[in-house]
Amino acid sequence: MTDKTEFFTVKPLEQYQALTATFADKVADGLHDPIFILFGSLGALWIVISGIKLALHMTDLTKVVHEFVYISIASILVGSQGIPLIQWVYSSALSIMAGGADVAFSVAFAGEPQSVPFTGLPRLAAYGEESARTVLRIAQALFQRFSLYNALNGFYALVLIVPYFLFVVSYVSQVVVAIFRVTMVALFAPFLSLAFAFNCTRPMFASGCKTLLGTILVLFAATSALALTIYGVQQVPIGPDEYDNLDEFASFENSKFLMILFLGWIGTALMTEGTSMANSIAGTMLTNTAAGVMTAGAAATAGAAWKYGSKAAGAAGNMLGKLGEFSSNNLWGRSNENTQNLVDQFKKTNNPDGGAS
Repeated sequence: MTDKTEFFTVKPLEQYQALTATFADKVADGLHDPIFILFGSLGALWIVISGIKLALHMTDLTKVVHEFVYISIASILVGSQGIPLIQWVYSSALSIMAGGADVAFSVAFAGEPQSVPFTGLPRLAAYGEESARTVLRIAQALFQRFSLYNALNGFYALVLIVPYFLFVVSYVSQVVVAIFRVTMVALFAPFLSLAFAFNCTRPMFASGCKTLLGTILVLFAATSALALTIYGVQQVPIGPDEYDNLDEFASFENSKFLMILFLGWIGTALMTEGTSMANSIAGTMLTNTAAGVMTAGAAATAGAAWKYGSKAAGAAGNMLGKLGEFSSNNLWGRSNENTQNLVDQFKKTNNPDGGAS
């Protein structure tokens, strides 16, 4: 089984999920009484309006009874299922998303998904990191063969790392955004239960259900894009011959190398397209803005680390150069001067008259 310490994104994701669950419980506890009071007030107003409509023959008893059924169901949800309702919506949505995505990964790994010591959505993030290991091993082997006389190996290693780094970060961002969306829908659950009671607000309840469905579909679409990329990489035969002849493999003229590179770049694009398709199916307007910001932030952080790391290396090189110059001008110069003085004194000792020796 893979060690938990090998996954960098899972631990923060587990902590974030626990944080959102605790936050949702506390908010639900604070909302229960105000929502129940608001529901009672609106219910009393509905009774008054319905009584006036019946007296003025603006409605009939059948419609009033029909709406009263909805109000009764809503009263049960609002009155006795405040915190459990939020917890149920939260946990059920996360379980459905994790289960559906697990199926996609099972297909991607040819029926034998990689063993990762996690459950739920953190398991998906672990799969995301695991999926890039084959490509990263190739890049690592290229870096090991990098030298001044074979600089292209370092270039090709970077060409492989960049798309798959962005791909994995983009997928983990989708998982984080999905947890946030489910948390918000769960927090809105008491309001949606209240909206379910009345005809004028019942479309809000339907919109909340569609948003939750859209969230599940968006993450499943992102997972499918990642799983498709994994499946494609698994189909590219990379064996000992490729590792033994990396100079020939790492080339834009090699079809296997181009296929792996192509899959890495199109994976991120397919995630965006998957979000659009999920919105089209669910009738929602969820966007990739949050995931895009997170991916751009990770890319900017990596770029800044590379930039300032290079500057630090350059500064260290300059310091070493100045140290060498100081040593040459002072230590070695003085050493040569002292040596010459010793030679002169030795000549004077052997030739006191100052003649040639």
